[in-house]
Amino acid sequence: MSRRDRGMDRRVHAYKGSITIFLSLACILFLSLICAVTESARIQGAKAQSANITGMGTFSLLSEFETGLLEKYEIFSLDGGSGGSFQIQTVNSRFEEFVTLNANPKTGLLKSLAFDPWNLAAESCEITGYALLTDDKGEAFYQQAVSYMKANIGVIALEELLKLAEGTDEIEKKQEEYETSQDNSDGQLSDLEDEKQEKLEVLESEALESGESTDISTETVGNPLTEIAKLRKKSTLEIVTWDKNISEKSVTLNSQPSKSSLRKGSLSMESEHSGLVSDVLFREYLARFFPNYASDESGAALDYQLEYILGGKATDENNLKYVVNRLLLIREGMNYAYSVSNGSMNSQAGALATSLTGFLGIPALTAATKHALLLAWSYGESLVDVRILLDGGKVPLAKDAGSWSLTLENLGRVTEVLQSGAKGKDEGLSYLDYLRILLNMGSLSNQKMRALDLIQAAMRQEDGMSNFQVQNCIVAVATSVTYRCGQVFFGLPQAVMGITGSDVTFTQTASLAY
Repeated sequence: MSRRDRGMDRRVHAYKGSITIFLSLACILFLSLICAVTESARIQGAKAQSANITGMGTFSLLSEFETGLLEKYEIFSLDGGSGGSFQIQTVNSRFEEFVTLNANPKTGLLKSLAFDPWNLAAESCEITGYALLTDDKGEAFYQQAVSYMKANIGVIALEELLKLAEGTDEIEKKQEEYETSQDNSDGQLSDLEDEKQEKLEVLESEALESGESTDISTETVGNPLTEIAKLRKKSTLEIVTWDKNISEKSVTLNSQPSKSSLRKGSLSMESEHSGLVSDVLFREYLARFFPNYASDESGAALDYQLEYILGGKATDENNLKYVVNRLLLIREGMNYAYSVSNGSMNSQAGALATSLTGFLGIPALTAATKHALLLAWSYGESLVDVRILLDGGKVPLAKDAGSWSLTLENLGRVTEVLQSGAKGKDEGLSYLDYLRILLNMGSLSNQKMRALDLIQAAMRQEDGMSNFQVQNCIVAVATSVTYRCGQVFFGLPQAVMGITGSDVTFTQTASLAY
C-alpha cells in the first residue's frame, strides 16, 4: 500500500470513530430522558397499585368475619375481642400483615426470581376508625337484618306484614277505650254503692216488717260479675296456660348488653334502610330467628326469646306473663268494641242487668251494671282467646257472631270453658301473628339491643367462644397506609443529567363496611 493510500485509510477510520461517539452520547441522553419519563409513570402506577393493596388489605381483614354469627343469624361481623377484651392492636397487626404481603411480592419462595416494578414498602399501617355492631343502639345490626330480609322475603308476605303493622294504631285506640270504659264503670258502680246499700236496707226493713225473707242481695250465684271479679285477682298466666309447664330459665339482666355501658366505635355509618317497611322487615327477622313459647325449639339462655325481646324480663315465666297480659289487653279492646256494637249482646246484657238490679228501682245502677256486664263479657272472651292462642289455635283480630265463643250464660263458668283450649279454632291469626303485632307496637331500640343480648348468649355456647361480646364485633373499618416507593429507573438520569432524587412516600386510605 502506498503512502497516499495509508493516509486515506487513516482519515476514513478517524471519521467513522467520531460518528460513533456522537451517537453514543445522543443515545445516552435519550435513554436518560426515557428512564425519567418511565420512572414518573412507574411512580403513578405505584400509587394506583398501593391504593389497590390498601383496598385488598382492608377487604382481607373483614373477610375474617365470625362464621358462627353468620350461620346462626346471617350477620357479618369481625370479632375484635380476645379473652373478652377489645384488642384493636391485634386487628391492626392482621391488617398490616395483609398489606405487607401484597406490597412485597418477593416475599416467599420466589424471592430470588421475582421482579417487582413498583418497589413498594409499607412503612406504617393503621386502622383509623371502626364501627361496632352495638353502636347507636344496634343500628348496624338493624341494617344487616333488614338487608337480609329484603333479599329473602316475598312481596305477598311483605304486604301481609304491612297490614298487621298498619292496624296497630286502631288496636291501641281500642285498648285505650276499653281501659277508660273499665275505669268509668268501676267509678260508676262505686258511686252508686251507697245508694244501693241504702235501698237494700229499706227493702230488708220492709220485708222484716211484713214477715218475708230478708235475704235480698245482688251478689247471687246468677251474677257473673262476682266470678269475673275473682278471676281478675288471679294471675292471667295461670288461668290461660292451665296445666302446661312453664320454662324456668333465667338470665342476669345487669350483665346483658342492653343493660350495660358499651364501648362505642369511632366511625359513623350511613343508614341505608329506614322507614315503616324496614321496621316491619326487621321485626319479621326477629320473629324468624328467635324462638317463642309456641316454638318447638329451645333457645340459649332463655327459651321464650321473642317474649324476652318484647318484655325484657329476667325469666321466661315473667316474659311470658308480660306477653300474655299484653295479648289479653289487645283482645279486650277488640272484643269490647264488638260487644258494644252488637245489638243482641246489648239486649242480653240489659236483660240480665235488669234481673239483677231492677228490683232496687235505681235506673242508673241498672245501666252501670249492663255496662259492667259487657266489659266482663269481653274480658271472659279475651281469656278464652288467649288460651286458644297459647294452645296453638287461631283467633281473628276482629270478631263477628260466628267467631265469638263465650255466651253470657257461660260467663260465670268461664274457667270451665277454658279447658277446651284450641279445639276447632283454626281461623284468624296465630300466636306468632299476635307477637308480630306486639313487636310493631313496641320500642325498636329496645328490641334491637335485647336481640343482641340473645345473640351474645347463643354465641357463648359455641366452642372457644365463652368470652364472646357483641360490643367487640367490628362491622366497618377505615384504614390508612403510608408507602415508600423506591427508585427503579432513575439511576441513569441521576448519573448523566445530574438530577437529584429520593424515594417517594405517600399515604393511601380505604374504608369498608359489611
